[in-house]
Amino acid sequence: MANGTRPTIHRLPSPPGEKLTGKLTGILPCGRTGAAATIPLVEDVCGLNKRKVRLFVEAVWNEGRLELIDALLAADYAGHFPCLAQAALGREDMRGLVESRRRAHPGLWVKIEDQVAEDDRVVTRWQATTGAASADAGGYAPFCSGISIIRLLAGKQVDSHTELTSLAGEEAAA
Repeated sequence: MANGTRPTIHRLPSPPGEKLTGKLTGILPCGRTGAAATIPLVEDVCGLNKRKVRLFVEAVWNEGRLELIDALLAADYAGHFPCLAQAALGREDMRGLVESRRRAHPGLWVKIEDQVAEDDRVVTRWQATTGAASADAGGYAPFCSGISIIRLLAGKQVDSHTELTSLAGEEAAA
């Protein structure tokens, strides 16, 4: 240490009948019920990717925070959506898509129903609602539901494939 003092090492009580040994190296030996049971594990890449996709849905789609698109999408992003004749290529195309959907459907709200992640992909099942009143959907009218498969690289979305089903008729999906 800078001031010449040694770091304080606190040992957890050892389980009955188990003797712990170790040197003052800063790494504590632990029994079966030692530190691993008390210190949360570092989140894996799949968990981080799910959080990034959730942030995109909640901040960009739900709140309209378009400035986050640059931080969450790769520059060469390609998004495939059934409402578009061609893929949304790049951040500007995605920004235009989000703006147009939010303008066409004020009160648009996307709720994540389920997420599954493996390696660099996150599958998200979601349901979108509008601001129109409906007792069936907790005060909001169902708009559509869908599944998106999103691939991430270095924490940014590089491509996505979305399929959706309109719940309110064909005019709602326009």
